[in-house]
Amino acid sequence: MVQRSLIIFLLFICSVLAANDADCAKLFIHSKTAVAIEIVGFNSLAETSLFKGNLKPDSKHEINTSYRGLALLVFAGGQSYPVIIGDESFPVTIANPAEPPSFANSAENDFFYKALTNKTQVPEQYAFASLMIQAKYLLDSSHSIRTAQELRAGKKEFQQFVAENYQNLRHSDMIRRLLGQYFMMHEYVDYHIEGAPASNIKKRYQKEILTGVADWLKILSPHISEQEILNYCVSLYYNRSMVTLASLIVDTFKDAAYCPGDAPETLSFPDDLQILAPGQNKTENLGTIKGNKLIAFVSEHCPVSMVAAVSKARKMAKEKQTIPLIVAPLEKLSGKHLAMSRMIRNGKLLFVSDEKWRKENLTKKIKLPLFINAMVERP
Repeated sequence: MVQRSLIIFLLFICSVLAANDADCAKLFIHSKTAVAIEIVGFNSLAETSLFKGNLKPDSKHEINTSYRGLALLVFAGGQSYPVIIGDESFPVTIANPAEPPSFANSAENDFFYKALTNKTQVPEQYAFASLMIQAKYLLDSSHSIRTAQELRAGKKEFQQFVAENYQNLRHSDMIRRLLGQYFMMHEYVDYHIEGAPASNIKKRYQKEILTGVADWLKILSPHISEQEILNYCVSLYYNRSMVTLASLIVDTFKDAAYCPGDAPETLSFPDDLQILAPGQNKTENLGTIKGNKLIAFVSEHCPVSMVAAVSKARKMAKEKQTIPLIVAPLEKLSGKHLAMSRMIRNGKLLFVSDEKWRKENLTKKIKLPLFINAMVERP
C-alpha cells in the first residue's frame, strides 16, 4: 500500500510539473532482492528525492519523473550508483547493493559505466555522459596536487570548468563534488615559508579558503542565491567539526550567512517545555531552569544556523556567562543536532525535545540564524 501511494504521488507530481505524461521519463526498476532505496536528483547544490521506498525480492516498479540528468541510486547501507535519466524510458536491474545496477535499452548508461571502470571513450552523441566523465577526471587529477603553484592551477581549472559548463552540470552531483574537492585541495599543500613563524601557516590557509569562497560566490551567484552557496561552503567544514573555520566564513560573508524565511510569530516558552541535557541523558521542564535563557533556533538544512549556535556557546563559555543556551531545532531532535554539544569543550548545550511544542510553533519556515531571549524569572 505504501509503495502504491508513493508511485501515485510521483505520477501526480510529474503531471503537474511536466503538464503531460509524454514529458515524463519512466524507470522500470527490477530488484532481485529486498532493498531500501532512494533515487536522488540535483539542482546545482540542492538535492531532491525522486523516489524513496522498500522494494521486495523480485519486484518490479515503474517510477515516473520529469527529472533529466544524473541521479544517484542510493541504498540504505550507504552504497550509491549514478543513473543518467534522459527522455527515453529504460529498465534498471538491481542484483544487490554491493553491485552496480545494470541497464537495458540505455546505451548512454552502458557507455558511462564502461568509461568509469575502463576509461573507454564515450561516443560523441552522449554528450552528457562525456561531460560527467570529464568532471570525474578533473576530480581525480587534483589528488596529486602538493605545491602552491599546482594548487593555483588546479583551482583555476575547477572554476573555469564549472563556469563554462554550469547549465549542463547543474542536474548532477558534480557541482557539489567539484566545490567539495576544490576546498579539500587546500589541505594537500604545505603553506610553510622558510623563516616565517608557524602561525603564518594557519593564516595563509584561512586566507586561501576565504578567497575561494569569494570566488565561488562570484561564479555561481548569477545562477543561484548567495545564501545557498555560502551555506554549502560552510557545511563542508561544519560537517567535519571544523567550526572555527566555518565561523570565520560566516563572519566574513555576513550578508549571505542566513537561510531565508519569515520572522516567527510571538513564541511562548511554557514551564512544562521538555528540555534535554545530553551529557546527563535526562529531560527536565523549562520551568526548573531559573533565570534568563537564550534560545538558539537551528535547522540541519541550514548549516550557518548550526555554526552560529555552536560559536555562541563557545563564546559564552569563554566569557564565563552562566545563561543557559538552549537549542530549538526546526526538525525533530536528532543525532545531527545533538552532535553540536560535542563541539564545545568548556560549555554545554541544552536541547528542546518537546515534539508537540515543535509542531505547534516551528512548522513555518523561519529566517535563520535566530536567537531569542526567554526572560522568565520565577519568584
